Order: sequence, then structure tokens, then C-alpha cells
Amino acid sequence: MSLAFGKDLANIFFSLGHVLVLFALAPLLQGWIKKVKAFWQMRKGPSLWQPYRDLYKYFRKEEVISEHASWITLVTPALVLGSSLLAALVIPNPWGWAPMNQYGTIFWLVASFGLARFFMTLAGLDAASSFGGMGSSRELFVAALVEPGFALSLIVLALMSGTTSLSELVLQLQGISLFETPHLLAVLALGFMVIAEMGRIPVDNPDTHLELTMIHEGMLLDYSGHSLAFLNWAEQLKQLILLELLAILLGAGNIWLNIGFVAVLGALFATIESLNVKMRLFRIPSYLAAGTASAVLALVTLWIMKGGI
Repeated sequence: MSLAFGKDLANIFFSLGHVLVLFALAPLLQGWIKKVKAFWQMRKGPSLWQPYRDLYKYFRKEEVISEHASWITLVTPALVLGSSLLAALVIPNPWGWAPMNQYGTIFWLVASFGLARFFMTLAGLDAASSFGGMGSSRELFVAALVEPGFALSLIVLALMSGTTSLSELVLQLQGISLFETPHLLAVLALGFMVIAEMGRIPVDNPDTHLELTMIHEGMLLDYSGHSLAFLNWAEQLKQLILLELLAILLGAGNIWLNIGFVAVLGALFATIESLNVKMRLFRIPSYLAAGTASAVLALVTLWIMKGGI
């Protein structure tokens, strides 16, 4: 009895540590990306700690809520942050362990992101502002193109590894070369979709507040105070989770290599943003179709190599 209790206590301790580390490092990654972008623009840029200061500022400010808003506006920030927490529980750390190992399937990850997106789009419509509605409609337009390719690329990796558990999937893929065609195509497809999921250029610009171009930012215009802090923190956590997922799939098997991979990926996406401009809305499907096509090719190639699935 005492041995089982001690094991459960240890799992709780390590689970809390796992989640707290991700929550604590998410704003730092955002600061790093902004610093790299400032470098390419030949500016000094904000401090690495600026995202922490912004969150602190939002938590101290008074919240203003539209008189037209319903309970959806009130509960959405906590639900979005909670959904990001659910995703954090199944994402493996550099040691290949996650708090919800036994339930940590790829479908849990996709569903967590989908739940957050569902309530965010509802909240954008809830306050009855034109910009919020425009942002919600665009978000759903992009989501309809992103989620199939994102899920399919993870399914291909699950078929290759023989499991839908993210922790087991990462462990099994260590014995498969990254340059094996289905593996390479699936990771490439994830790269396309991760850019869209993070809302970064060329799909969206996280730094703009121009009404005619914004997507995700349009749904945040009616939020302030601690609710805005929750939503920004959730977005930063989602960004870290996605880059961590790419890092472990690329073979970052120890803590220092993992940190290095995440930092390099953050710098890479910041560089892509500095060298490109945001696409026009109706050109986004062509970009996302390339990612989905890569995932489909990965599935077809795997089927041909295995003689069936």
C-alpha cells in the first residue's frame, strides 16, 4: 500500500513539474522568436523577458467586458488555457515521458487544440463586433484546411510505430531513420501545419492589428485584463508544445539537444517570417494543400512499402 502510494505521489510530483516547466518556458520562447526577428530587421528588439512583463501587466489591469457578451466570453479564456494544459499533459518531455502516458494519444492532442479553437471562434462571435466575427470566420476557414493534414501526418507516424500513444510513438520512431520516405514526408507535412497552427507568417501575422489582415488577433480584440493574459499565455504554450513535438520527432533525445532543437526551430520560423510576407487569404489553401499532399504521399508510400496498412 505504501509503495503504491509513494509511486502515485512521485507521478503527481513529476506531472506538476512537467506542466510548470512548459508554462514557465512558453513566454521565454516567444521572447526568443521576437529577438531573432528583431535581429533580422536590424533592431535591438524587446528583451527576452518582455512576454513575462506583458503577462504581468495584463494580470494587473482591470477587465472590460462588452454588455453584449454572454457566458461564452467569460469562460473562454479559462477553457482555452485549460485545453492547452490538456495538450501539455500528453506531449512527451525530452526523456520521452508524459503525465498522461497511458491516455496520451495523438487524438487527445488534436482534440485539445480543436476544443480551444471551437470556444475561441464562439467568443469572437459572441461580442457581436465586426472584427471578431471576421476573425472567427477566417479561423474556421484555415482550421478546416489545417486539421485534416495535421491529424493525417500524426496517423502516418502512428501506423509506422504501431501505437497512437505519443510517448510510445517517439520511442518506436527512434529505430526508424528520419530519411525513410514516409517518416520524412510526415514530418515535412507537420512542419507546414505547425506554422498554420501557431498562426505565423505566411498564414497569419501574430504581430499585426490591421483589421483587413488579422485572423487570430481579431478574436482577441474584445478581451482585456487577466482574460487577455490567459489567452496570450495559452497561445505561447501551444507554440512551445508544437515546437517540442517537432523536436522530439526529429530525434532530440536528451534535454540539451531538445532545448537546442526548440531554439533552432523558433529561430527558423522567425527567419521565415522575416524573409516572407503574409499570404492573401485565398492563397492560403494552396500553401496548406502542399502540407496535406505531403501527408497523403506519406500514407501512400507507407502502404506501398508495407504492402498494405
